[in-house]
Amino acid sequence: HRMSAEKELTVMRRSQASGLFLSPVQKVVQLMNGMLEKGKSEKHEEQVQFAAYKQFCDDTSVEKTRAIQEANEEIESLEAVIAKAEADISKLTKEIAQLDEDISVYEGDLKAATKVRKMEHQDYTETHKDYTESVDSVDSAIALIKRKMYNKKQGGALVQIVQSPLVSMSDKKVLEAFLATSDVGLDVTAPEAAAYEDHTSGIIEILEKLKDKFEDKRTDLEKEESNSKHAQGRSI
Repeated sequence: HRMSAEKELTVMRRSQASGLFLSPVQKVVQLMNGMLEKGKSEKHEEQVQFAAYKQFCDDTSVEKTRAIQEANEEIESLEAVIAKAEADISKLTKEIAQLDEDISVYEGDLKAATKVRKMEHQDYTETHKDYTESVDSVDSAIALIKRKMYNKKQGGALVQIVQSPLVSMSDKKVLEAFLATSDVGLDVTAPEAAAYEDHTSGIIEILEKLKDKFEDKRTDLEKEESNSKHAQGRSI
């Protein structure tokens, strides 16, 4: 019987190895073992996938964290630039407003200065003309007196000279006296001509001094006009 039992056991083991003649319990065990192996395999694959996904998430997290940090730093930098730009804009706006005001004042001053300069030039032109005419009148009067041809009918030049503010009161009286008494023609006698020369020598001296005064005043006036032109040119 012992040999018979061993044979049966051997046959059963061979049957189990070959999958033949399995009992229901053995089949269940075999099925569960297969499911266990499959579960282990799938778990391993999931672990591998999870590890890879976790590594991807970790890498992405590090990258995104660094990117966020860099973006925040750039935002701070840009905010600083914007703040400075706004401060510059505010400052420049005030400076522009001040410059506009300065320009307005300058234009007003320039307009006023131009008007004053125009009036000054007009005064210069008229005064220069008066001095020139006075010099010409003195030359004319001296020439007539020297030629003994001065008379009351030709006294216009001397009258103009007497009216000049540059003539002193004493010289004016002498010239007015000469105007009241002078009446010399070409037919005067020698004694009369000699007396005329003695009388007019002082008049000629006064006139020559007046001519120097007129010319000096005219020269000074020309210098002032030249300086005024240069000053206006520098101010524009």
